[in-house]
Amino acid sequence: MKGLLIKDIRLMRGQSTLLLALLILVAVFTGVVSDVSPSFVVAYITIFLSIFVASTISYDEYDHGYLFLMTLPITRNKYVNEKYIFGILISIFAWCVGMVAGTALLIARDADMAAGEWIGSNLMHICIAWVFMSITMPLRLKFDSEKARYANIIVIGVILAVAFGASKLIEYVPEHIMESAGKFFAALGNNGIVALSSVIAVAALLISYICSRHILAKKEF
Repeated sequence: MKGLLIKDIRLMRGQSTLLLALLILVAVFTGVVSDVSPSFVVAYITIFLSIFVASTISYDEYDHGYLFLMTLPITRNKYVNEKYIFGILISIFAWCVGMVAGTALLIARDADMAAGEWIGSNLMHICIAWVFMSITMPLRLKFDSEKARYANIIVIGVILAVAFGASKLIEYVPEHIMESAGKFFAALGNNGIVALSSVIAVAALLISYICSRHILAKKEF
């Protein structure tokens, strides 16, 4: 599995030009749009780079790469293990890069925010990145790159439709239920909400991981 991690890290190093272009784009965007939140910079870099983890599967598929990989002392389960470990590492790395860029913007604007509050408010972005990864990874293993692209669009469209529908239905929820929900989240506080989001993200990753192992076990190369 160590060899697979080294392979994927080198593939991502080949995308260093893209990372640089991303940072330049964020810098230009925040310079032009003065009201961009530093937290948006962290979220953008974290989620954007995490999505690219699934692209490493395309390199493995290219020119019957799967067949070659499986001749090595690598099992299908080890392959899935490596992809998820690599994805978690990349999301943490991307978050750190985003935090550096966001903190620089925060300092440049002379904003007053406690370090604990700043870090805690941005931990949510790792959770979002993990949820995105939990969706894209099984789809990418199930379908080829073209079909997976359409599947991702459909899934994201369904999520947006559900979110839009929920935002409309919430208007019809009885007021006492809304008050109870508000009190519940207020009692949790920021730390509790981050902890709850982390549990949801980890659960999503676990379900996704089990699905991915099942998909690859039945996949024909």
